[in-house]
Amino acid sequence: MTMKKILSPTIILLLVLGWGNIIGGNARKYKNYKDYMAKARELDEKEIYIDAVEQYKKAREFTEDKLPIEEAILDDYLKLEKYKDFEKHGNMILENYNYPRNVARKMTDYYMDRKQTANALKLVNAYLEKDTNDDEFLEMQGKLRGTYTEIYFGKDSISGYYNGFYVFSQDGKEGLIKSDGSEKIKAIYEKIYPYGKEPNYAAVCEDNAWYYIDKNGYKKLATDFKVETLGVYGNNLAPYCSEGKYSYIDENAVKATDNTYEFAGSFANKRAAVKQNGKWAIIKNDFSQVTDFIYEDVIMDDFGFATSQNVYIAKFEGKYHIFDLDGKIKGNTGFEDAKAFIADESTAVKVDGKWGFANKNGEIEFITEYKDVKAFSNGFAAVYNGEKWGYINNNSTVVIDFEFNEAYSFNNSGIAAVKKPSWKFIKLAK
Repeated sequence: MTMKKILSPTIILLLVLGWGNIIGGNARKYKNYKDYMAKARELDEKEIYIDAVEQYKKAREFTEDKLPIEEAILDDYLKLEKYKDFEKHGNMILENYNYPRNVARKMTDYYMDRKQTANALKLVNAYLEKDTNDDEFLEMQGKLRGTYTEIYFGKDSISGYYNGFYVFSQDGKEGLIKSDGSEKIKAIYEKIYPYGKEPNYAAVCEDNAWYYIDKNGYKKLATDFKVETLGVYGNNLAPYCSEGKYSYIDENAVKATDNTYEFAGSFANKRAAVKQNGKWAIIKNDFSQVTDFIYEDVIMDDFGFATSQNVYIAKFEGKYHIFDLDGKIKGNTGFEDAKAFIADESTAVKVDGKWGFANKNGEIEFITEYKDVKAFSNGFAAVYNGEKWGYINNNSTVVIDFEFNEAYSFNNSGIAAVKKPSWKFIKLAK
């Protein structure tokens, strides 16, 4: 008999015994798993959750499919009101199992029930990175983003926002305030505009005299001729009015051109709107014309900027249209009215007597039934229902109820000025 013939039955026997041990081991593991799970469920039914958790942990050692057990442990921690353990265990599941939907929803509900909006929104945002098209979580994200905290503001009123500052008034005087509610420039001026970007000076009027102040509030620039008003700097130019005519000064407060206009707006993206003989045009910062004086109106923001968002809105042949910086019309739709873009989002337009929103390509995004609306910024738009102002998101869902007498748009820090009934700031949850 050869060695090969002797070994073959031996190897076969060992393989059989090995497989038998494996099968037997798996059977024992499965039995242990079933026994511990049965005990855990029985304890859950008796509401003896603390012991059920221990049985679930033992069962976990005998199965590869651990997620259902982890979720059962999570549920029991919540029933036991062991909130720290619930949060720790829930976060472990989210990280280790790639944000399973059921657990993400349970954790979100938990945070929302406890008014922990920031944690809930953070979790929802993380889940949506995995599943960007989950409608339920998208709706929750919109509602959570509409949750806000109030920031105290003890001033009389607010009249506009630009470049990180609001103009506020107190006892008949004006000053500048940051969006966190801290004063930058006290209310000591008859008139003040926010700091320009190029250069970073703010126009003020004191005792009927106009000049510019620097970031510390010190007088920095003044013209050597009398002016009735000074505007906001942009592209190293600022509009002024003298003897009823508008023109521009440079960064040294020296006249930059001999051209005069009935009105001159502020420069942004090397463009500004000017008016002459009842018509409007767009000019460049070298004072050459982008367009002829062909417009019946040009839409500007609170501080005279028409082109700060790389487009402008002008009225041509009885309708408002959106134009690029070279004067080319965008889109085919004309509007009865419109408001300035304040961000890289849609703005307010009126079509057939109803307010809606259009993007920078001139396309209507949606029409509303609201009495008034403002441009989108930070994903929200202020809307007026005829009694109060609230906010909607890009899906036209109301995310902040109608509770304000007045409401400004949110800035890029998620802060807006509102009146309820006095003026204050609200800050969105992040």
